[in-house]
Order: sequence, then C-alpha cells, then structure tokens
Amino acid sequence: MGAGWNWNKEQESIGEKLKKWFNPDKEPLEKKTIMAQYRLKTAISRISNYVEKLNERDRELFNNVVEALMQRDERRAKIYAKEVAEIRKVAKQLLTVQYALEHAALKLETFLIYGGAVNEVGPVIGVMRQALGILKSVAPDIWIDLQYAVRELETAMGSSIVDVSTDIDSGLDSEARKIFEEARVIAEQKVKEKFAELPKSIATPEAEQGKATS
Repeated sequence: MGAGWNWNKEQESIGEKLKKWFNPDKEPLEKKTIMAQYRLKTAISRISNYVEKLNERDRELFNNVVEALMQRDERRAKIYAKEVAEIRKVAKQLLTVQYALEHAALKLETFLIYGGAVNEVGPVIGVMRQALGILKSVAPDIWIDLQYAVRELETAMGSSIVDVSTDIDSGLDSEARKIFEEARVIAEQKVKEKFAELPKSIATPEAEQGKATS
C-alpha cells in the first residue's frame, strides 16, 4: 500500500512539472527554452534522416564504382568516385552538426530540469550559431527551422540579461568551438565506420581532402 502511494505521489510531481512548463505565468526564458529545445530535437532528427539518405545514395554510387572497375572503365569509376567523395564530405558536416546539437540539447534539458544561471544557456546559442553556418549550404531547410530556435533563445536571454558582457561572449565562442571540435572527431570516426573506403587507385583529391577537413 505504501509503495503504491509513493508511486502516485511521484506521478503527481511529474504531472505538476509538465503543467508548470506550459503555465502562462512561466518566466520568458524557460518558456522560450522549452520551445527552442523542441525545435532543436526536431532539427537533430531531420539531420539524422538526411545522413541515412546520403548513406543509401553512397552505397549505390559505391557499387557503381566497383562495377565500373570490374569492366575496366576507370574513367567512369572516377566520375562515380568523385560523387561519392562529395556525399561523404556533406555527411561528415551533417554528422558534426548532429553531434554538436545533441550536446547542446542535453545542456538545455539539464537547464530545464535542474535550473541554473542564465549564462548556462549561452554556450548552446554559440553551438547553434556555428551549426547554422554549416547547414545554410548543405541543408537550407533545416537551417531555416534552426534559426527560429536561435532567435527564441537570444530573445529569452535578452529579456533576462540587461547587458551580456564581452567576456561572456568570448567564453561562449570558446566553448562552442570546443564542442564542435569534439563533434568533428566523432563524425570522422562515424564516417569511417559507415562508408566503405574507395580503392586507392581511383581516390579523388576531394576524397583525400575530405579526410582532413569537414
């Protein structure tokens, strides 16, 4: 009986927390953070779908490379290999953004659940801004959606902080860069795991460059 009563109390506390999230009297920062996190998770899901489609297209083109080589048509094989290299370059960029945004989403979730200083939301904005710079050229539709999330947080921070100092901004950029560097390392490894290596005889300059850059 006692165990059941405790379970109900726990359910009530969770329900109350959800109600508070959508309370019209809720502080602007937290309300906008909730909306931003929703948009952020939506963007992450869409990026994941993009990568999966790129993976499928890569497999098709890679098979074309193999087929061309079996027919001793090296010129055609190199054409396909060049397309493969471009796909993998975009995939690595998207994976980098995905992992960085997952880190940002976790920070937002921690802020919403446990609270904390408003400055803790700042690094998330830094990560999202860098993500926008990449998405604009490789996934403009996701770029548009993510812009709304950035604006939500920037507006919220503007209403919570009268003046964001230069020192804080510098710290945000530094932390955002660190998060992206970590994400790039993970993305590089994932690309190696997901995509079969092209034969060295037809590896294109783009492919070699893609190994060293995002």
